[in-house]
This record gives sequence, C-alpha cells and structure tokens, in this order.
Amino acid sequence: MKFIFGCGGTGGHIYPALALAQEFASDGHKVMFIGNFDSMEERLVKREGYPFLPIQVRKLSRKLHPSLLAFPFFLAASVVKCVHYLKKHRPDGVICTGGYVSGPVAIAAVMLKIPLYFHESNSFPGITTRYLARRTTITFVCWDFAFKYLKGAPVRMSQIPLMPRKATQMEPEEKLEHFDRSKPIILITGGSQGSLKINEAIDSSLDAMLERGWQLIWQTGKNGFQTYSSKHQNKHNVHIFAFSPSLPLFYKMADLAISRSGAMTLAEQMDNHIPAILIPLPSSAENHQFYNAKEQEDKGIAICLEQKDLSAKVLIGAVERILSNKESYKQNLAALPPNTARKDICQEILDSLEVTHAGKNS
Repeated sequence: MKFIFGCGGTGGHIYPALALAQEFASDGHKVMFIGNFDSMEERLVKREGYPFLPIQVRKLSRKLHPSLLAFPFFLAASVVKCVHYLKKHRPDGVICTGGYVSGPVAIAAVMLKIPLYFHESNSFPGITTRYLARRTTITFVCWDFAFKYLKGAPVRMSQIPLMPRKATQMEPEEKLEHFDRSKPIILITGGSQGSLKINEAIDSSLDAMLERGWQLIWQTGKNGFQTYSSKHQNKHNVHIFAFSPSLPLFYKMADLAISRSGAMTLAEQMDNHIPAILIPLPSSAENHQFYNAKEQEDKGIAICLEQKDLSAKVLIGAVERILSNKESYKQNLAALPPNTARKDICQEILDSLEVTHAGKNS
C-alpha cells in the first residue's frame, strides 16, 4: 500500500509521523510526506530518506495580525497543491499528525474521498484535528482530556509512536564517566532551542543542587549554551550542552527530568520510566502543555510546576519531593503499559483499509 503523511511545524508533529512511516516502510509499504518548503519537516524527512512534496502554508495567527489577510490565500493554494499531489500519487490512505501543516493535506483527502487518519499527540487537540476529526476513518488520541473536544469523531485511544532507537556514538565528554551513579542524576531539557525560563531557574539553583550531591545533565539549547557553559565551566558534576544526538542515552542515565511538557518529551520520559518536574510553556496553543502536565501529575508520575511559580526554592523543593518518593513514582511508571503505538496504529490502519477495500469489491 501507499501512504502520504501530512505533518510539520514542530518535532511533536513530525516525529510521530516518521515513526509510523518507518513501521510501514519496514513492512514494504510506500510512504511519502507533504510539508512546508524549507522547513524542519523537510530536513527531517529527507534525512530519513523519504520522498518530500513541498507546499507553502502559514500558521493561523490567534491575534489580530496582518498575516491573517494572507492566510486564506496560502491555505487555498496549498489545498490545490495537495489535491494535485494526491491525484498524482493515488495513496491508499492519508495520515496527518496535527499542526497547521496538516490542514491542507487533510482537506484535500476529504475532497478526494481518500481514507483519512489523524494522530493527535496533545491533550488539547489543535484546530485541524478539532474541525476535521469527524471526517476521518480513525482519529488516534493519547489523552483522556482530548475526548470531550472530539465528540462525534471515530476516536481511538493510543500512545505516541516513538522512533526506533538507533545506536549513537557518544563523544568522550558525553560518557560522563566521572558521574557517581549512586547519586541522583537530573536531566534538564527545554528542546533544541532551549527554554529561557528553565535555564534561568537552573542557573540560580545550580550551586544549591550541586551542594546536595545532585548531578546535572543540562541541555541549554543553542541560545543559552555560550552563556551558561562559560559561567559554569569549572564546576564538577554538571554536563552542559546545546543539543546532542546522545539525548536518548542521557534519558537512560537520569533519575528524574526537568522539562517542558510537550507530548514527545512526555512519551520519552514514560518510555524510559523517568519521573519528571514539568514546567508547561504558558504560550502553548490553548495552554495544552498545562493539561498534558496535569494528566501526568494525576497519574502519579510527575509534578506540574507552573512557570509563574518557578523559583530556585520551589524547584529544589520539587526535586526533593520526587527523590524522597522515588519508589512510588517508579512503581507508577512501571505500571504503565509498554509503548507499542508504532505497531498498533499501523496495524489498525491496515485493518481498516482492508475492510474498506472489501466493501468496495463486494
């Protein structure tokens, strides 16, 4: 079979699509992607070796902005382009993983009556998912909170599909052989760009953390790396880096994480059984990161700490709370079902298409 994916904008939309594409491709199915020209999705998709079909669509501004005037024209042109791509390549199914880039791809699939599938990673579904989920064959969601916004849609509960782990060659300084594995190791990550507020909080509490015997693996992002690596270069038991392909291995070393609460970050934490202090990004669409974090807190696997309450004292208190109740957090994480989303979602899609084809041939 042949599948076309629509995704883009952020890694949280792109990586689940790549994970599903890898599963389909490994079983001999053909996959290709539609996404924005000269974008993150184009770079990541081409790096994985899949065909990429470019469009040009803009994000819908939630505030009064001159870009709103141009939005309908970019959307219409992108829909026309997507219709052309779908007619030319004739996929058996179209799979969208949320975000504004998925919009024109999904609309084109509906117009051409091609089976459409959504995967929504966030607890609060985005605009594309909310408006088009009823037109899908299946919409996969990962959070109970999402159900109430998708009434009438064919919703199935799932997890976030993760990319297969690849062997990574660590640089000598990344092996952290001087770290004492009997003492807590904290992984701090704010994404490839880093988080200004998280970095500031770690900077102000670093000395107090090191005095407690805690060890830090701190991803600053490229914007904060020079500042913090220079300031703390002579301190032991803290490894500061901008971004690294070794991040999956750092997850395996960590006792707890401090991070934002994007869906992909949470999936990685759960997959590695790491309790977390989650600091939701207040500007996330519809504040969905807050709802993501609250669900994790309700499961007993994380602490939700709002950015407005963030300080060195509060952060250290949250770390102490997790470390003093580490076994309870670990038990709750171990009780979660294993992440088999990559295989499960692909199989459900294939099964539904077989039913569709059987109906057409009867």
